[in-house]
Amino acid sequence: MEVTRGTLYAVYVLIYFHLRASGEVADLHKLSEALDVPQSYLSKVLQQLHKAGYLASQMGSKGGYKLSRPVEKTTMKEILHVIQGETHIQECLMDHFDCNRFRKCAVNQHIREIQQTVDRMLDQLTIGQLASEMEFQQKPVVPLHQILGVQ
Repeated sequence: MEVTRGTLYAVYVLIYFHLRASGEVADLHKLSEALDVPQSYLSKVLQQLHKAGYLASQMGSKGGYKLSRPVEKTTMKEILHVIQGETHIQECLMDHFDCNRFRKCAVNQHIREIQQTVDRMLDQLTIGQLASEMEFQQKPVVPLHQILGVQ
């Protein structure tokens, strides 16, 4: 099972909004810059979070996205499911998978236990917990005179 870049970006977006004042709006450009994520990729992630009901979009000159509900108790597993769908560490754990190699597969049983452990861990990891442990980079402020090359 892979946690994709899109899932990580979705988690970063939710943490970003969770740490802001309630109702704060951020547009694609602001989010892309703050999270250091390409706009083209982030746009798709924002659409998925909006469709799933985590974000609301606001139109107009001060438009953008904002949280549509509290996400403190939202789990990593929920976000993984929104962005990636149902995920398994091995295809033989999927409901529709039909393996005719063995009557009883010891490997499958152990993989299933590993999957259950991973699922349990993802269910326990919340946006609130991640936000409390997160430390964002502070972008260095470059004085205007340095940008312009003036003393």
